[in-house]
Amino acid sequence: MTENLYKVPESVLVENTNEVASFYVVSPRKFLILFIATFGLYTLYWFYEHWRQLKTRTKENIWPVPRAIFSIFFTHSLFRRIDKAAKVTGEAFSWSASGMATVYVLSEVVQNVCDRMSAKGFGSPYTDILGVLPIIFVGWSLFRAQKIANIACQDFQGSSNNRITLVNILWIVLGSVFWLLIIVGFYDLFIGIPEFS
Repeated sequence: MTENLYKVPESVLVENTNEVASFYVVSPRKFLILFIATFGLYTLYWFYEHWRQLKTRTKENIWPVPRAIFSIFFTHSLFRRIDKAAKVTGEAFSWSASGMATVYVLSEVVQNVCDRMSAKGFGSPYTDILGVLPIIFVGWSLFRAQKIANIACQDFQGSSNNRITLVNILWIVLGSVFWLLIIVGFYDLFIGIPEFS
């Protein structure tokens, strides 16, 4: 008997390479529909879901709701995590996590400043227009991040979350009302709604 009875047993640790990163997965088509239809309000839910999924997977002490509400302070962190997880997959992709996060943060800041100026009547109608334009850059940066998150989760087309649900339809309807109010507001601002006596 050549085996040492007093030797500490050795265990072989095998890293689970099949473990998939947990981020919010959504198809590009569904993302665009919900983002555009809700005039960007989908952003709140988008951030909430990413942080909630991360909290579930990592067991970190993360509060998803505040991180969604105050997203400008946590965007760089989220995008870095998405980038790091996507690189682990070995898939080829091109983007700058820091650059896209900065685009998002600056767009949100410009939008909020213009909205506040517009509400006080300062610089109207230009601040009204400038308050709406940053939504394009917000959507673009989040869309890019979502595509990378889908890569990190190895669901490239977001097929696991591609269907428009009843809840999504409800948000689309509410967003359509919001769009209608914006259109009426701009119509009144530039053309004017006639007063009837």
